[in-house]
Amino acid sequence: MDENSFVVHIPATTANLGPGFDCLGLALDLWNTVTFSLIDAQSPIAIEGEGKSILPEDETNLIFQSANQLANISGKSLPENLHIYCRNNIPVASGLGSSASAVICGLVGAKRILDININNHELLQTAAQIEGHADNAAACLFGDLVLVRPENDSLHITHLEIQPITAVVAIPEYSLSTKAAREVLPEKVRFEDAVHNISRTAELMQIFQDGNYESLRETMKDKLHQVYRLPLLPGAEYAMQTALLAGAFGSSLSGAGPSVIAFTTQKLAKAVGDAMQSAYQQASISSRIFTLGCPVGGYSIT
Repeated sequence: MDENSFVVHIPATTANLGPGFDCLGLALDLWNTVTFSLIDAQSPIAIEGEGKSILPEDETNLIFQSANQLANISGKSLPENLHIYCRNNIPVASGLGSSASAVICGLVGAKRILDININNHELLQTAAQIEGHADNAAACLFGDLVLVRPENDSLHITHLEIQPITAVVAIPEYSLSTKAAREVLPEKVRFEDAVHNISRTAELMQIFQDGNYESLRETMKDKLHQVYRLPLLPGAEYAMQTALLAGAFGSSLSGAGPSVIAFTTQKLAKAVGDAMQSAYQQASISSRIFTLGCPVGGYSIT
């Protein structure tokens, strides 16, 4: 790359992992690569790959908007000849953090272009203001497994290095907006359900650190959000069940869905993916299977 361009590599992420609602995020080995250049072009954004016919290729694009927001906060302006070329591998609106990756990409791109003195924790604060929730964004920034804890007007991040594991993700042909997924959640929850999730979230973090993945089946069970969202997601609950029968250690929705994620060994990954795809087929729904490694690091710039 010449001095007028650089590339941001940004990972897919999954959030919640079952019980860790709105606080756990995990980076996955699936990447968007976004080139920032100072060149004359007809439009500020060009997109190839996932989201090509869906995402805007103008100033309303989330990457551009996020970059512009950081510029404004810093009292600066983006160059008029800024061009952003996106090679997308992360499916859009799938539960794999595509919007969080766009926000983080825009922020780190603006930081580099405008030489803004801001650290990753401050970037995360800005990302949370744009995105609303910081679990996916934190995993994009820091990689591995992260726990996000709101504290007054800031966010506290616990970053955990984890043992290798294979994630199999089934993405059905339909979509579910995060807004719709939130609207079905109750305003109040039972104490027993809160304790159920708190205890499992703590244990889940320990399992990922130690690699004791055989214990995931029970630990990934949730009572705060999935029970309300699954009725909106045809085939998802059956896909989670068949993944376990095929040898997955544990399974859950990926974020708010619609994707289902299962953790297994590399040897059993194909069988788990085939089982989930078959479950969707029985509901007359086509799906795509992604087999992804973890842990991976957060974003990088080359």
